[in-house]
Amino acid sequence: MEFEDMQVIWNSQNQERLFAIDEEALYAYIKRKGRSTNHLLQNFEAIMILGNLFVGILLVTEGFRDHDQLYKYILPIMFLLFSAVALIRRFWRHQEEVHFEQTMVGELDKAIWRINYLIRQGRSMMLWYALPVILALSILMVLDSKPIWAWFFLLILGLLAYFAGRWEINKCYVPKKRRLESLREKLLQEQTDIA
Repeated sequence: MEFEDMQVIWNSQNQERLFAIDEEALYAYIKRKGRSTNHLLQNFEAIMILGNLFVGILLVTEGFRDHDQLYKYILPIMFLLFSAVALIRRFWRHQEEVHFEQTMVGELDKAIWRINYLIRQGRSMMLWYALPVILALSILMVLDSKPIWAWFFLLILGLLAYFAGRWEINKCYVPKKRRLESLREKLLQEQTDIA
């Protein structure tokens, strides 16, 4: 149930709008929104940790099997490092989250903080994740004398990753953030009106 859908009672005697809010239902709604945001963030972190770990291990074992030259281990080591960094960031995030109050506004603030964190991580991924991978692949392609179509494929893949990431943030996460912030403003306004 949306906040706007909460029951509005019209007082016909003095023509004032009064809000009757079922605080338990509102608190349950806020907790659901918080769990939804936490689920998105945990999925993002799991993909970064497990995905990079899997790719790194796969590339290292393939390199050992093929007896690759030492420079070909740059990319698998990068993926393993990305996995470790994502795990450390997850730990830091958990340390910061404990500072929110166990109130409706506190739960809402935590959900907003989580979605902001997710947006920041998504926006910075091009710089700290995709760009180093593209540079490492470029170096490997130069050393292995790859054909021009491979360079074209790498360019298309890089552009696709950039624009797909931006699209996901703008279409999924930013609207969710705006709804949470709007709900917070309305809740604080309601608390101010009551006081």
